[in-house]
Amino acid sequence: MAPKFLKNTYPLDKHYFLVSRFALRLIGFYPESKWNVWVKSWAFFNIFILGYGCYAELYFGIHYLSIDIVTALDALCPVASSIMSFIKIFFIWWYRDHYKQLIEDIRRLTEEQNSSRKEKMKRRYFTIATRLTALVLFFGFCTSTSYTIRPILTNTILYLNGKPIVYETPFKMMFPEPLLSMPIYPLTYLLVHWHGYITVVSFVGGDGFFLGFCFYISTLLKALQQDLVEILEDIEGISRNQNNISESEICCALSSIIERHNEIASLVERLSSIMVEITLCHFITSSLIIGTSVVDFLLFAGGIGSIVYVVYTCAVLTEIFLYCLGGTAVMESSQELAEKAYTSNWYNHSIKIQKIVLLIIVRSQRTITVKVPFFAPSLPALTAILRFTGSVVALATSVI
Repeated sequence: MAPKFLKNTYPLDKHYFLVSRFALRLIGFYPESKWNVWVKSWAFFNIFILGYGCYAELYFGIHYLSIDIVTALDALCPVASSIMSFIKIFFIWWYRDHYKQLIEDIRRLTEEQNSSRKEKMKRRYFTIATRLTALVLFFGFCTSTSYTIRPILTNTILYLNGKPIVYETPFKMMFPEPLLSMPIYPLTYLLVHWHGYITVVSFVGGDGFFLGFCFYISTLLKALQQDLVEILEDIEGISRNQNNISESEICCALSSIIERHNEIASLVERLSSIMVEITLCHFITSSLIIGTSVVDFLLFAGGIGSIVYVVYTCAVLTEIFLYCLGGTAVMESSQELAEKAYTSNWYNHSIKIQKIVLLIIVRSQRTITVKVPFFAPSLPALTAILRFTGSVVALATSVI
């Protein structure tokens, strides 16, 4: 059976950044958490483990490039995700207050949309956002766990065959010799294992924030469309059913629509300003991460390593898909506002109201997008990334 939070019946007020909140609280970096001494100490410990793990993995990969390229790639593939996770968690901490304020504003605005139609729409979007973020957490957890299990299975086979056990960590890292010897080795193994989970929850937190913000903003834009259509219903039907709503009341309602639209645009600008580093770095490295994982899968074909990189590739593809899907959702919801206004019965109203609606149409044609330098996260961007990834894989396999 699926967990309760993945079902449509789960309470809406608990959906807000549910998976991201769980992931970031696990390592002490959720923006709305109280920043006391214990949380600070736990957060510092986790980011230190993550940072040192990135250094040890990168050092190992560079060291083995001239010795054994397969072993080097086995270290360099996960280190790319580890470094990205470090960047994400750092900027979530750096913009901590901005995230907190943005979460509060999103929650306030979405809770104001409480009609039955809007509640149904909110439930759909909120549930999708939670499920997709949970999917990233699932693939990330499976990837990190598979890295941990791989050395255990390998050493079990060696032990059963009477061969000496290899003291290696779940992720290929360069450590001083005493840390890879008994009796300290089990502690080193556990810390490296936890490093993998810190990496997972860090990118789940960052990616979940982006997808959540985009889907919640899309919900606000959809609610705006519903209100606009209802305001501009056929003027004859309005006079029969609502006792002759005056022109001034309609103008006032349209002014409220414009103010809300501007506020949503401001929310997207604020989101872009605090997510730009995370999103830009993720898109720049995504092709290399996916390409390297595919190459590693081909190199480890037939062994336990192939299973590890199948799961890893699924995790990375799901991760980049969330960014593109979130960006597309915001753009399409923004564009639909102009379409809804144009296809409504605005022409049945007075000249004054028609002019206001035309201004809304013109304003809505300037699509609201999450601004990232050089591109906008969207599904066409995902296609371009996958196309470039194919080129990277073809080049790498021909060289190796």
